Amino acid sequence: MPSPFPQLTSIPGHGSIHLTFLPPSTPTFSRLNFTYPLKLVPSVPHKIDPLSKGPQSHPPENDPTTERIPAATTCPLLFMLTYGGGLLAGDSISMAIKLDAGTRLTITTQGMTKIYRPPRLPLTPSNPNPVVPSSQTLNVRVRTHAVLWLAPDPVQPFADSHYTQVQVFEVERKGSVGLVDWVIEGRKARGESWSLGSWRGRNEIWGIYPADATLDENCGEKQERKELLVRDAVVLEQPGVKKRMDNVGVFGTILLRGPLFGALADFFVKEFALLPRVGGRNWSPTNEEEEEKKLSAKERWRKKRVEMEKVDGVLWTACHVRGCTVVKFMAPEVEGARHWLASMLKEDETVQGEFGEGGLMFVR
Repeated sequence: MPSPFPQLTSIPGHGSIHLTFLPPSTPTFSRLNFTYPLKLVPSVPHKIDPLSKGPQSHPPENDPTTERIPAATTCPLLFMLTYGGGLLAGDSISMAIKLDAGTRLTITTQGMTKIYRPPRLPLTPSNPNPVVPSSQTLNVRVRTHAVLWLAPDPVQPFADSHYTQVQVFEVERKGSVGLVDWVIEGRKARGESWSLGSWRGRNEIWGIYPADATLDENCGEKQERKELLVRDAVVLEQPGVKKRMDNVGVFGTILLRGPLFGALADFFVKEFALLPRVGGRNWSPTNEEEEEKKLSAKERWRKKRVEMEKVDGVLWTACHVRGCTVVKFMAPEVEGARHWLASMLKEDETVQGEFGEGGLMFVR
């Protein structure tokens, strides 16, 4: 006798998010699905200041593409979790996220994502390479004037673990994406220092533009043109990862795209250009107390930050690439990287002002 119940079509580790507007201007999840071992937990949304400096808050009236796009009043906060705080060997996380025009979303975590090592399987003729990797795939579509801030805690790969991560962001005209992607050396308290088996990460940002062609012959819909703007890949594989990392305990990337993150992107590039250079020291005798009094508040902050970068061993770089901004940073200790990130993001105020405290939760 056939079952009267519909067949289950859920896929382990799959998540689906669709953020849309509840009239008149309240972002709400029209779809929020997840299956074990993935868990998605919404939290208290951030109320957006009507006088917010972000260009998405009040789309200009003279722009015909934004006439019917409401200004979001809140920014939902979503926690991306896994049972046990990490991924076991063989676990696979797959997420699809869609942000409707004008909405904005913050995604973070409640702690480091641990990558557990696989069981030790014997070598056999039928299985000459018994490696069981963990993986995470994220596909995001950001509509016009929508904003995504993806800022999780770092990934912590255990010894002999294998992990692959692919994150693809499709961003329409005037959409904005900001993400932080970082990995640490492992469980330092247990003597692990880049003892992982392999770690592969790839982030892609694609620009989505209206195509010149009118209609598609098959489906009768307007086609769109995709352009790859940034592909950032990191591959850490044995042997010799620890030697190549050369006392680096954390390594990370920040990618920024879109008008809402324009001020933050320019801030990173400007601060990098103002870093002290070799041979740039002024050797003339000066009165340090008098010179300190002449400094503005921004200059005093910059001087203090540069001193802390030396103490914490933080190295970083930033540049504009094809309408995006790429920031790379590294430090011997994860806390040093956290302090640097918190200092930079709080000084610029874009993240805290547009996404609230939830946007900075990953650097607490």
